[in-house]
Amino acid sequence: MSEIKGQVLKHGEQTRMMHWIHALAFTILALTGIAFYFNWALLASVFGGFATASIIHRWAGVVFFVGPALYILLNFERFAKFIDTISNITKDDFQWLKVMGGYIPFLKGEIPPQDKYNAGQKILGWLIIIGSALIILTGFPMWLWRFDLAPALIKLLYNIHLWDAIILILLVGGHFFLAAIHPKSRVEFSSMMLDGYVDANFSAQHNAKWFASLKEEN
Repeated sequence: MSEIKGQVLKHGEQTRMMHWIHALAFTILALTGIAFYFNWALLASVFGGFATASIIHRWAGVVFFVGPALYILLNFERFAKFIDTISNITKDDFQWLKVMGGYIPFLKGEIPPQDKYNAGQKILGWLIIIGSALIILTGFPMWLWRFDLAPALIKLLYNIHLWDAIILILLVGGHFFLAAIHPKSRVEFSSMMLDGYVDANFSAQHNAKWFASLKEEN
């Protein structure tokens, strides 16, 4: 296959802005949460001490919720299309998962054509959505109604919040590694975090179904 020159737009300006807001809010939530859990005074001091870090943690949670909520309201059709894409699991996706997209050296096999998001990104998308919803649904009651709810319920919410946060931190860490560091996929970093564009030849190879649909549209 001959190399395809140029770039294609993968993520629009509002999508990139929402991603930045969500990522920064999550980072603050993770760091302040780690400071609380491990009683890490040095890390808490970065945010002005435990008391200030607690306030920052709560309001970062507001941004974590409001940012994506506004994006969905303003771009509902785009969000609906995203949900439709990550929900459409095909035989090619199962084959991609079987060989893990070629990212794991000892898993050999043909890497099938993928949509705008590969099978791993589809699963990650749903895990992030579910995990974020759990963070919000457990975090706000612990903040707003902590004196009104039964201690047993607060403890349950805390445990769900904690383990959900741990899983999300691991998922986001893996996502960052693949998107920004791994040599096979780091070209995608700029498409979500910078100008929105991705190398056309990369898209033709790694997101062949989506790239073919772009060619049809144009």
